[in-house]
Amino acid sequence: MSRRASAASGVRPIAHHSLVDRVTDELHRAILNGDLAPGSTVSIVDLCERFSISHIPVREALRRLESEGVISLRPGRSALVATVTVDELTNIYRLRKLIEADLCMRAAESMTEERLAHAEEALAEYVGIEREPAALAAKHHAFHEAMLLDVIGPADANVLRVLWKASDRYLHLLMDDLDHAPETQQQRIDEHRVLLDLAREGRSEELKDAWVAHLENTENALLKAFAARENAGS
Repeated sequence: MSRRASAASGVRPIAHHSLVDRVTDELHRAILNGDLAPGSTVSIVDLCERFSISHIPVREALRRLESEGVISLRPGRSALVATVTVDELTNIYRLRKLIEADLCMRAAESMTEERLAHAEEALAEYVGIEREPAALAAKHHAFHEAMLLDVIGPADANVLRVLWKASDRYLHLLMDDLDHAPETQQQRIDEHRVLLDLAREGRSEELKDAWVAHLENTENALLKAFAARENAGS
């Protein structure tokens, strides 16, 4: 975790017309992939030169990322990429378990055939996707969202977006240290099938317990990968 990146390292040029949205997306990609490493300093001047744009959209993009907890703006013309810690990882999943447990209980009580069909489709896409961090995370969240969509309000959506992006960051950074054995990957797929089956059968209490267990398994896998990364670095 001691690796440091230069301000524009790993950041690809973007079209000028994209401005804030495209700058935000590109910086988010670079942070997720570790091209902008945890703890590294990001120079606003360097980014402006890299993107060939003024400082205004760059600052706005950094403010958006600061609201997601992945960037800290500093006085002057720089920002700091947030570090990753065991405590933060645990807090992310503590909040996810609280919020998603409540949502899945309510979703199970009003589950429709249409919602189940969408969740089934999302699960099939998750199973078939290449095990690459960005694609995997997107399809994984698509399944969770498909299950919960009918009970997700605007406030829920905002909170989930921040938490899912925060957990994605750990997934991206720790992907190489996760257990990629076929049986482990199959177990993760099977956990999602269980969630879908319980929702189809309307067993809301069991769905909640299985959902929380699924999140705990993911959290534990990431904590184990974090420890492996730290041990390798030391």
